[in-house]
Amino acid sequence: MTRENKWLIINAFIFVLVGVLFLFGYNMYKEQLVVNQYKEYIPTVTSLKEEKVEDSIIQKKITLKNGSEVVGYAYVGSDFAEGIPLTDGGPKELRIQVVTDKSGVIKKVFIEYSEHTPDYVKYVEQYFEALPGTAIIDYKKVDEVAGASAKSMPIVREILTEATKLITGKEPNPKELPDPYKDIFENYDSYEVDTTFTATDKVTKKEIVKDASDVILGYAFTVTGTVDDIPYHDGPARITLLVGIDTSGKIVKVVTLLSEHTPDYYNLHNPYFDNLSGVAIDSYETVDTISGATLSLNLIKQLLDAVKAVA
Repeated sequence: MTRENKWLIINAFIFVLVGVLFLFGYNMYKEQLVVNQYKEYIPTVTSLKEEKVEDSIIQKKITLKNGSEVVGYAYVGSDFAEGIPLTDGGPKELRIQVVTDKSGVIKKVFIEYSEHTPDYVKYVEQYFEALPGTAIIDYKKVDEVAGASAKSMPIVREILTEATKLITGKEPNPKELPDPYKDIFENYDSYEVDTTFTATDKVTKKEIVKDASDVILGYAFTVTGTVDDIPYHDGPARITLLVGIDTSGKIVKVVTLLSEHTPDYYNLHNPYFDNLSGVAIDSYETVDTISGATLSLNLIKQLLDAVKAVA
């Protein structure tokens, strides 16, 4: 082998070695940048380990470590939804990341990538701001933000649920819903179905509400109906109300049990519901309505008319 060939081999070896060292150093640098990101949420993180998750909406699990000790986890999940408002309607991705400490307390939830409508995603992000400090198994107990898209939130819930099961091995705890009867009748103790009442196409149930001394406080009417062409909702959109009437025939309170109408519009009617309290059901039409969301308002009036007809 000539001297020139030896130097060519040596130079090639040095070049390859420098390249390997550079790539190693660059990868270490990139990893440290990611570690520094997690330090914002869990300050003791010094390293991480990524692994794929098979057959799940969660695609990636990241174990966060301090030396050999596990100090937290991060889960990346995504899914697609069709019919996203203000898009071409095709499948649109939403990818989020959930960061918890090793005990499962949420430290951060954020959107990694979104093809969903920004005007609705902002409400998802507001919901994420309320989650840190909550045990992930209790995430359902945190109120969602009104206005979040009905297309985006199912993806969010599914990712949080799968992350809960991966961390705890259990399903998330259900949200403790307020008792709507207590919300209407302050001294309510019990209620029973009025078996003499004949349901109509809208008023499905009448209940007799009593206090602890078995004194009748009033009556609760469950009334429901649907309307078409509600923005951002496919098919008929339902509203179900619980209307409390006292023994003198006055509205105690109107509570929404279910609304499939666009929250930004439907919530405009909350002041109207408040103003109905204390008004006789026979003259509820004298209360001024709130402008906006005409389709919802028309259905609300139909539901109140239906209660008026049977109350």
